[in-house]
Amino acid sequence: MNKFESILKCPITQSGLSLLTQEEVNDLNQKIQQGQLRTRDHNLYKNTLKACLKANGHELYYPIIDDIYYLLADCALGADDITWPASVDMKFNVKKFYDEFGWQAQNGVYQDAKDSEDLREVSKEYIERCHQRLNQFLPARGTYLLDVASGPVQYEAYLSYSRHFDYRLCADISILALQEAKKKLGAKGIYVLCDVTNLPFKTDTIDAGVSLHTLYHVPANEQAKAFEEINRVIKPGGSSIIVYSWGSKSLLMNLLMFPQKAFSLLKRKLRVTASQGHTLYFHAHSYQWFCQEIQNKFNTKLYSWRSVNVPFLKWFIHPSLGGRFILKSLYWLEEKAPNLMGRIGAYPLFVSKK
Repeated sequence: MNKFESILKCPITQSGLSLLTQEEVNDLNQKIQQGQLRTRDHNLYKNTLKACLKANGHELYYPIIDDIYYLLADCALGADDITWPASVDMKFNVKKFYDEFGWQAQNGVYQDAKDSEDLREVSKEYIERCHQRLNQFLPARGTYLLDVASGPVQYEAYLSYSRHFDYRLCADISILALQEAKKKLGAKGIYVLCDVTNLPFKTDTIDAGVSLHTLYHVPANEQAKAFEEINRVIKPGGSSIIVYSWGSKSLLMNLLMFPQKAFSLLKRKLRVTASQGHTLYFHAHSYQWFCQEIQNKFNTKLYSWRSVNVPFLKWFIHPSLGGRFILKSLYWLEEKAPNLMGRIGAYPLFVSKK
């Protein structure tokens, strides 16, 4: 068995998974042709398989298509007489958003970046340095770096995280994200379609994990479970590094953005509104949630990833108004008081040592 496939587990039965031999794949394709294999929604599966995984001790199969492992529970295939467990929430809102909108690219820039990042030259150095912050918490070397909700690995700085690892394990609920990541990483990457709240990896098998801007798009009551899942798969002694958001609960942003919020309120009163367009689920818990659900349970320390959000950057940071100096000062503060700036700023960094 391939070393990587030995760390996989079935998201439904929690048993191990085995790669089928070519002869076994041929037999399975015979069953498909005879109408004996169905999806979880009881529709006949009609595509010819080139590679497939089987749950050990169970007649459940997971396709491997174009080197992408389809390990969402709803991607499972089974025989006519299989008894399916209750359907698992696949976070369709997030999957649909990124497949149909977020990871669509134009001129090499993803829609997600256009909507949620400041791409101006004045902010470039600051944003780059914040992206690079994760590297100081990663091990010096390892076999697998798990990138939870990897997306297409859209920023150049993101590539540096897996520099000292043999493989970057891209795990995402969006098939388009994985297809795009594969174009960048090639054989350096391993690509798994899966759910962060039900990771298809065995316990204590992965050297380190990163996850940027993921948990606050997970349903509010499942965010602690997602954090637990990431921690579960990390080896003892390994680290997980997670970028979170306090959203409207950031003290610093509430103070600095008061003028902008007042202006937005005035616009609403004047009935000047923007087009709603595509929307993405978002729920940011408070610092108190972090203390109760994360900090002590997972040996987690709080740092600052970035203390200001994109609206602040676009409103207040301009080349002619000392924008670069302001951002250099903010970065200095984040380095000198990482816990304080992580607590009051826009984007905290959760670093857990298992």
